Amino acid sequence: MTKIVWEAVKYRNEHDRRRDADEGLRRDRRNILGPRKILKFLCFTDYRGASSLLPLIPRAVEAEDPDFIFYCGGTMKGEKRLKEYETARKFHGKPDPQGPGIPQEMAQDTEHLQQFLLKIADTQKVFYPIPGMTDAPESLYFKTVYNYAHIYPNLRPVHEMLFREDQFMVAGFGGDLSIGEDNRDIILQYSRTWVEFALRRLEYFPGEKILLFHSPPVCRLDQSDGEHCGILLINEIIERVSPKLVLCGRAWSGQGAVKLGTAAVVNPGPLYEGHYAVIDYPSLDVQFKNLKNLRNS
Repeated sequence: MTKIVWEAVKYRNEHDRRRDADEGLRRDRRNILGPRKILKFLCFTDYRGASSLLPLIPRAVEAEDPDFIFYCGGTMKGEKRLKEYETARKFHGKPDPQGPGIPQEMAQDTEHLQQFLLKIADTQKVFYPIPGMTDAPESLYFKTVYNYAHIYPNLRPVHEMLFREDQFMVAGFGGDLSIGEDNRDIILQYSRTWVEFALRRLEYFPGEKILLFHSPPVCRLDQSDGEHCGILLINEIIERVSPKLVLCGRAWSGQGAVKLGTAAVVNPGPLYEGHYAVIDYPSLDVQFKNLKNLRNS
């Protein structure tokens, strides 16, 4: 037998050994845990202070009876802060957190964030949120979220975190993802270096993974008001860690589901227009629904 053939046989045997070992681990896990439970996910994104729809959210939770609720950020409106940031960037200046109307907007947005978190946390369903681009300043967002998480154990902020459930692991990264900029005060924006460091452990996890991003990957789900806002870094993360499901938001015109590699990518559509998604797991069957249809139910 030639050396090349022998190396090929060794490689094949090692490949088969690892495959059999992996199958053995999966079989042992099935024997320990029993048959896999069919789960239901309720998925939201981009509430943006739509307080008129807030009473309908518990109705959707009651109607769907999900096992988990996932939220991809965008709770605050932040319109004046975003405009201040874009103007400062255009003229190479520094945004002013105390600019015209910004303190008043911050007070209103703080109420929107508190009311939204409480409304969902009160359902007692396990709730995984991340922040959006306008959920700033970072200090205010996380102080509010962690204070409520201290009271509600079902509220599990997953930004830059990893949580293990019986059938999968959840990880998330919110805000806008940038090549080199980091902003914490007037918008939430994180650099590539920061994102890669925060999510570096994902590829070591052997089980199924569910990832939450506020920004979408580059795909047909990344359109917002006629412009594309997809982030190529997210495509790279999907390719590297092979998640089973990726949830995203921000792209208000991008509601839908696509397949990227091994991952089903779902944009539930903006909650401020009533949109949400219901996902069966592990089949990943997706239904898109609207809160407004619950008004007369």
